[in-house]
Amino acid sequence: MATVTRPGDPEAQIISKKTRQIEPPQPSVMSSVPPPQNDYLCLSIISFFFFILLAVPALFFSIKTRNANHLGNHRKAKRNSRLALGFGISSIVMGTTLLICTTTIEVMKRKV
Repeated sequence: MATVTRPGDPEAQIISKKTRQIEPPQPSVMSSVPPPQNDYLCLSIISFFFFILLAVPALFFSIKTRNANHLGNHRKAKRNSRLALGFGISSIVMGTTLLICTTTIEVMKRKV
């Protein structure tokens, strides 16, 4: 036979308090958040002085990295960070190579 209890019944409240079991607290699991990726904005701006055709994508991916970091999208931030670094370094290497080649050709023309 089932016991029917009324909400205001003090006896039912005592019984329900006795049947409750106290559970031990569960340990909290803390997951580590990866640090934000470098956006290489300074490198992208400096690369404009060397070779602008590769500096524009470097700046574009640098800004996309910053936005992905802000939104918490670590995978996209990492990808865009690598692309910004690659385009920035490529711009500096290409600009330096063109500068050296142009200077060498000019010096050779003046000697002849």
